[in-house]
Amino acid sequence: MEQPNKHSQKNTYLVLGVAGLFIFFDHFIGAWKLVALLLVLYGIYLIRSGTEKKGYFLVIAAAFFLAGGPFAIIIIVVLISLLLFYRNSKQLHRNVEYSLRESFIGSIRYDTEPWVLRDMSIWHAVGEMRIDFSLAIPETKEVTVILQGIVGSLHIVIPEDMAFSIEGTVYAGVLNVGGSKREGINNKVVWQSPQYDQAGMKVKLIVTYLVGEVSIKTI
Repeated sequence: MEQPNKHSQKNTYLVLGVAGLFIFFDHFIGAWKLVALLLVLYGIYLIRSGTEKKGYFLVIAAAFFLAGGPFAIIIIVVLISLLLFYRNSKQLHRNVEYSLRESFIGSIRYDTEPWVLRDMSIWHAVGEMRIDFSLAIPETKEVTVILQGIVGSLHIVIPEDMAFSIEGTVYAGVLNVGGSKREGINNKVVWQSPQYDQAGMKVKLIVTYLVGEVSIKTI
């Protein structure tokens, strides 16, 4: 006789907890924005799991909910950046397995110890990224690496004994590739190691930042 009562109490607490969270978020961001954020999360989940059309539809629908105000503009910029990131990753890693990593705020570092170099895509909204390819242990002879951010700094070290093809874009900020420095708006650089086509180990590096400071130097 006690078990049904305990089960009923748990359900009651669960309902009250969910209701409390809804009231909390409604107070600070509003019910419509809460619904929009839930749609965004579910849409991103669908995109990553392969159901792209439904995922994109939900994310676009969420953007309409969020239309208006500075908070909405930030969310829309983040959503557009993420959608482009997922699309580019699928297109450029079409025939191979690859690792996918997202970080909204923080530091991403591959410069403190040896790490495995494989096809990968990394996105972050705000923060710092440091990558030292001299510490990389290549998994295959040809690798594609996509690095994309909204606001932040990126510092990359590439060894001379590894061939690189680099496409760098910083829409506002500083882009320095191999000593060739560009500042201001819409900075773009295409750079390739000598004898890249004949190299035994190749890395295709694609870097895109909305606002940032990107430095790529050889050692």
